Amino acid sequence: MRIENWELSIGQIFCLCVFLTITMKKRDNNLLDNFNYRVECEDFLLYELGRLIDEDRASLDDEEFRRVIDEGIREHVETRLDVRAELAMGLRAAGARPLRMVHVVEDIEAPLSSLAPIVQSYTAYLFRRLEECSGKAADLVGPIADRLFDSLDDRVAAEAALDALGSIRSPVSARVLAHVVSEPMLEEDLEKKAYALVRAMWPLPRHYIAYSLKPHTHEDLPFRWFQLMIDCDEPSAVDRILEEVLAHAENPDFHEDLQALIGLLGQSRDPRTEEKIMEVLNHPDTPEAAAELLERFLKTASSSARPGGGAGTNSRTTLDRLHAANKKYLAAAKLLDSARKADSLRKLDELLNEEPGYPFALMLKQWISASAQS
Repeated sequence: MRIENWELSIGQIFCLCVFLTITMKKRDNNLLDNFNYRVECEDFLLYELGRLIDEDRASLDDEEFRRVIDEGIREHVETRLDVRAELAMGLRAAGARPLRMVHVVEDIEAPLSSLAPIVQSYTAYLFRRLEECSGKAADLVGPIADRLFDSLDDRVAAEAALDALGSIRSPVSARVLAHVVSEPMLEEDLEKKAYALVRAMWPLPRHYIAYSLKPHTHEDLPFRWFQLMIDCDEPSAVDRILEEVLAHAENPDFHEDLQALIGLLGQSRDPRTEEKIMEVLNHPDTPEAAAELLERFLKTASSSARPGGGAGTNSRTTLDRLHAANKKYLAAAKLLDSARKADSLRKLDELLNEEPGYPFALMLKQWISASAQS
């Protein structure tokens, strides 16, 4: 658990300069030079980047370094509509040709980590941001976290440290609390307290948890993390649990943990839970051991606790609305790119009547207006 303050050494700054120089040479005429991806200094990916620099692994040829970049693009660009919309409008304003890259950025279902200009500009941005944030992160949380981990056997001190961490609503304190509940290191009532604190901070710990679970290299499964995702109506919770089943079902050492995880599916309010389970069961590559675990769950789950039996979640409803709005926006953008500006504006106005704050529509209208005045 990396929580300490960090500063860049002269050697590390030299590495940054070399990396940025090479990156700049590779990205001649990159329309995204100096784009602000709005990554906070407390974002844990900056900690990961600093660690990889320490280990002399800051290269796109390094698997973990590339995973940091890919996950960062997914979290900081793909899922943040305001940043994604600003990126698209920047490309339009710069006269990006052909428009294929603009269309990919504007389609929220399209991944962006395969677009070289975005990978290059985002990577260079992270290095600049790391240098800007050097020495500023975790100033308050680090000493408290150290005190907690040094006093796990001292109930009074541990509880005081938990209270202090819970009072600091930041990504760093959320990560520390998430780490605490991932393993049985506290008395049961203190663990429940830590769980309640980290749950109250959701979604601050979400990215750290998702990133840590992705490689499936864990020796045991942090049940509390999956419980957090289910309790907090994380849209990807069911998918994450099913991923673990597929990854570990053939190892008998994981069966007890997997049965506990699968039991959480009965508490999911994702309306597609049962559908997702059936998709896994019907897939030809699903291991027999995984199918047996899931079939046993479906047979024993009571009808009242049937997965997906609720009315759905607010997060799922919001997600569906965003996808519907994006389809309408793409139709309006297509009209504009076909030189049918009046029709495009009409579609944008209709969309904004339904979704007044939709970032893509707002920015495209502003861009059209600015283009008409220039």
